Amino acid sequence: MAATPAPIKTQQEAADLWEVAVALPLFRTLTYRLPPALSADARVGSLVRVLVGRRLATGYVLGPGEPPPGLALKEISRVLDPVPRFGPEMVPLFRWLADYYQYPLGQGLSQIIPGGTRLPGPRFTLIAEPLRPEAPLPPRLGPRGRKLLAHLRATGPASLKELEVHSPRCRGVLERLAARGLVALKKQQEWRDPLKTHPPAVEEAPLTLVPEQEEARAAIFEGLAAGDFRPFLLHGVTASGKTEVYLAAAGETLARGRQVLVLLPEIALTHPVAQAFRRRFGTRVTLLHSGLSEASRLDQWRRIVLEEVDIVVGARSAVFAPLPRLGLVVVDEEHDPSYKQEGGLLYQARDVALYRGKLAGAAVVLVSATPQVTTFHRARTGQYRYLNLSRRVTPQAEPQVQLVDLRTQRGDKRFKIISRPLLTALEETMARQEQALLFLNRRGFAAAHFCLVCGEVIQCAQCSVSLTHHRAGGLLVCHYCGYSIPAPERCPRCQATAIKRYGVGTEKVEAEVKRLLPAARVARLDRDTAPHSGRALATLTSFAAGELDILVGTQMITKGHHFPRVTLVGAIAADLSLFFPEYHAGERTFQLLSQVAGRAGRGEAEGRVFIQTYQPEHYVFQAVKTQDYVGFVERELAARRQLGYPPFTRLALVRLSGAGEEAVIREARRLAGDLRRFLSREKPDMARQIQVLGPAPATLRRLIGRFRWQLLLKSYGRGPLEELLGHLRQKWTPPPRARLSLTLDVDPANLL
Repeated sequence: MAATPAPIKTQQEAADLWEVAVALPLFRTLTYRLPPALSADARVGSLVRVLVGRRLATGYVLGPGEPPPGLALKEISRVLDPVPRFGPEMVPLFRWLADYYQYPLGQGLSQIIPGGTRLPGPRFTLIAEPLRPEAPLPPRLGPRGRKLLAHLRATGPASLKELEVHSPRCRGVLERLAARGLVALKKQQEWRDPLKTHPPAVEEAPLTLVPEQEEARAAIFEGLAAGDFRPFLLHGVTASGKTEVYLAAAGETLARGRQVLVLLPEIALTHPVAQAFRRRFGTRVTLLHSGLSEASRLDQWRRIVLEEVDIVVGARSAVFAPLPRLGLVVVDEEHDPSYKQEGGLLYQARDVALYRGKLAGAAVVLVSATPQVTTFHRARTGQYRYLNLSRRVTPQAEPQVQLVDLRTQRGDKRFKIISRPLLTALEETMARQEQALLFLNRRGFAAAHFCLVCGEVIQCAQCSVSLTHHRAGGLLVCHYCGYSIPAPERCPRCQATAIKRYGVGTEKVEAEVKRLLPAARVARLDRDTAPHSGRALATLTSFAAGELDILVGTQMITKGHHFPRVTLVGAIAADLSLFFPEYHAGERTFQLLSQVAGRAGRGEAEGRVFIQTYQPEHYVFQAVKTQDYVGFVERELAARRQLGYPPFTRLALVRLSGAGEEAVIREARRLAGDLRRFLSREKPDMARQIQVLGPAPATLRRLIGRFRWQLLLKSYGRGPLEELLGHLRQKWTPPPRARLSLTLDVDPANLL
């Protein structure tokens, strides 16, 4: 184990004053005295317990503090962990994070750093070491003891787990050998390993790169050699070998003595990528994401702090991994909305990665087959270096895309979900013993229940959404708050029995496929069948091994997976996401369909894609069909320039919520008036650069029992937006007894 980092020595440290960010909703840090008894343990990044007012709180040491004038300082009560949670190089990132996203620093750190006050105990393993290896074996030593001692003398020190492979249930034998002075037994801390395998240091040789890959690799190598911040956009069609390019870049980074951080949008994607890095670079690769147990996650965090790790692969929260020598950051599937945190500290991991790369002087590689429109615009205007992989490295070219016009498929009621052309393609695929993916971005069996007599739609009691029918449990479920009721036989309003189910979800698609193709081996992958990463990984592994013929799923099946046997992809209801009340609904639809289409034809056989839609003439579907990403982006950018949306503006969403709607509306109107008066009276120059839109009810007007109204701030520059948000945060206090909450969402991923 590496040594614990030594305390930072500065001139100010002699005063024993430390700045602490406490895990409370405070927009400032506090200064505490460090008692001499704790001086050996406290350092930057230490988790400490302090007194705030009359209550105990946890906090993180940020560095030497300044004494506030005229105040008596309290002492740090306790250092909770001898291993700090981060080093000094992370402090500027955390300060920027709190400032940019308008969130209390200590409260934010408590959300993004594992462990808190619940510190799982370390796990130990027993190590046996032979003593006096040259001495002859003593007489009257049993055959198991003789065999075990000979093995230890031949191989050297070994853990109990390793020895039990050679000699099961050997602990008692080892203890008897230790009692006779033949072996030494000692406990050694054992890190929990989320990857569970320990391949050799280098098992898998790099692949030979094609010319486009080689050009991209050379450009990133050039950036790494410069040793300063270099952002890249690696834009490559699906199966163009983007992963191999950043694997090569990782090798070059390690050769230069620096560390690597790789981000992926879904936990299920992190495991195969982490295993690929393990096969290439050995055991100094770890996995970090919120799906790990608290003990395992804290173990990996400690290993990173102690510099026992060179490469971290993880999901969104891994962007804060405390790598002190960071040289390369990879953000794969950079377009994915999952990089935006939707609760607490509302950070965008892609943007945090870029700022972190800037602070560390690292290369940051944004990777996607369908880059975010804003990212592509920045690359085209020279803010990022653009690297293009225009061809697949697999044997087949990109799949052929066919648009199925559902308006022409109405005649036969047997084909309401799976159209006749798609069914024929499925039958042909099964006959060739190939595999298929069916994509629908809505789970459940039916989207809504309504009464044919009075028109009543059965809605959630807590949210302004209809309940989704889940046939497996016989329930109507809210996908926002979890509220559920048994599926009713009568209308709750008029008691009629004419209850109609409307819409379709993945559960219904799965049932329909099994009805139409009873011999097919069918599985479903969504949050109902895979509520955690382990279940999702098991399903994906089974499908990759050829144990399934057809996989039905939500967006969980659309990205990053390599299934060489998949030759057919079907998008069941492609119109679903197209008319969401979002300025980027077209972009999201294009990305989803392009990504899932890219799963087809990655092996020896040609791929086919069937997209079922009622509007095949829409430009989004036409762009997917012709694989014209640039043409699609040009049209999107023209519309956004005209309407004033990113990348031409910066957005922030100000949302008020409360149990009583009237109080929410009054406060939302008061806030809007205050902001407009501030701009017109105090900042007339800034008023020309920023718009205050609203207030208006959120699309999801009621959520989890709280009514929601919002303002949208649209700014032609970052500075004016930050100043207006700062004014709002400093001036707003909740009305007495109203129990309202205010959320500031900078760069919102959705406006619902």
